[in-house]
Amino acid sequence: MQAKRTAAEASLLSVSLDRKVKTPLHAQLADQLRRLILNGRLPVGSKLPSSRKLSAELSVSRVTVVTAMDQLLSEGYIETRQGSGVFVTVTADLPDGAVLRPDYSQGIGFEKPFEMSEALEIRPFQTALPDLSLFPHRQWSRTFDRIWRQPDATLLTNQDPFGWPALRVAIADHLAAWRGIACSPEQIVVTAGTRDAIDLIAHGAFRKDDTVLVENPGYKSLGLALVDGGLKVRPVPMGPQGFDIARGAALAPEAKGAVVTPSRQFPLGMTLPVARRLDLLSWARETDGLLIEDDYDSEFRYSGAPLPALMSLDEHGAVVYLGSFSKVLSPTFRLGFLVAPHRLLDAIRNRLLATGPRASFLVQPVLARFMAEGNFAVHLRRMRRVYGQRRDVLAAALAEQLGDVLEMGDLSAGMHAVAWLRGDRKSTETDQEIAARASGAGLFLQPLSSYYAGKTRTQGLVLGYAAFDDARLIDGVRRLSGVLNG
Repeated sequence: MQAKRTAAEASLLSVSLDRKVKTPLHAQLADQLRRLILNGRLPVGSKLPSSRKLSAELSVSRVTVVTAMDQLLSEGYIETRQGSGVFVTVTADLPDGAVLRPDYSQGIGFEKPFEMSEALEIRPFQTALPDLSLFPHRQWSRTFDRIWRQPDATLLTNQDPFGWPALRVAIADHLAAWRGIACSPEQIVVTAGTRDAIDLIAHGAFRKDDTVLVENPGYKSLGLALVDGGLKVRPVPMGPQGFDIARGAALAPEAKGAVVTPSRQFPLGMTLPVARRLDLLSWARETDGLLIEDDYDSEFRYSGAPLPALMSLDEHGAVVYLGSFSKVLSPTFRLGFLVAPHRLLDAIRNRLLATGPRASFLVQPVLARFMAEGNFAVHLRRMRRVYGQRRDVLAAALAEQLGDVLEMGDLSAGMHAVAWLRGDRKSTETDQEIAARASGAGLFLQPLSSYYAGKTRTQGLVLGYAAFDDARLIDGVRRLSGVLNG
């Protein structure tokens, strides 16, 4: 009698490799496994068959299977557990639209009926979340009403795929004042967020299979967006000062681009020194490479003014700048922007004409007026003041209750803190295990190791604080102390 197949084994029956095409078998296998994971058919936590069993099922060599698995391991889709096998990994940093659900067949599920309120619950210390209770509802609703109650006829006609012109003007003014970037509105493209921007850049600035350097640790979703755009990704380990282009060029001499977060590296938090920024620009000029500057958290700097952007130092059209309104206003707007050198504008426009713009138009004229009237700058200053106070509350509570257990990283900017385990705690428990136990205490901890590609991973905890008032932060630290000291 044939043994019953697991859910993962049943899903793998859909994998089909074609020996007649030019794409190597290991690349075909990696791509199909990646898609099964993203659409939820290989659920989070499910165990994959052994390389021997999978090679027999697919009639390919074990080398083919191992090579595909190594690729998925480096991208963060799977993880190996000593003595247990290979599992679909748990990560919160995947592309928009990814299903990635737990494997309920293995007993991982809800103990009571699922309710929408539970799905939307925000728990300390979730990251990348603004405090939506402080959203300027009155000013926003008034602006929205003025724009759309009796809209101008131009609002109802076909629009420029680059976005609403008045919004692009407002963004250019904002960048000049806050980030030191001198750009024209014609260089600005309104997007549906970072993933949309990466798609435009991948198809407008690179050729298929070009290699792009990315930070390690860093955004996995960003790397996956590059891969989906037909590019190859080469992670570059971060040093104490952040991204080192010399190291990246040594790892991948063929690289045509690099994605960096110079204002505040995500997730580690360091700022890239000016000398390193100039090295990046020199490399781009000498290799005709492209630098993609993801200006994550740049608005929330609590000591002095925000640092000038990398693009403000660029004199050769080597930088594309990415910005977002999700961290300042609301992630539900799904609105961001990119600033491109003039040489890329035609290619980006052609891509948009072929695919159609993805950014919602409904909000764009409202945001344009909101920014032009100064309300956006007022809200931004308020958020920076509030988040700075919450950072101080978190730092004080951690120092008082967990100073002997956790070592804090750079807290000069941003919406989250990184904490490393001190002493013996580094070897007694992993950050993944701590995060799992903290979940039972009503906390959401992001393990630092989950942001790494490859096998070398630093252990730590990523603690978001922007979305939580003083009382919830203090209570969260109390619960965390119970988890770590209990």
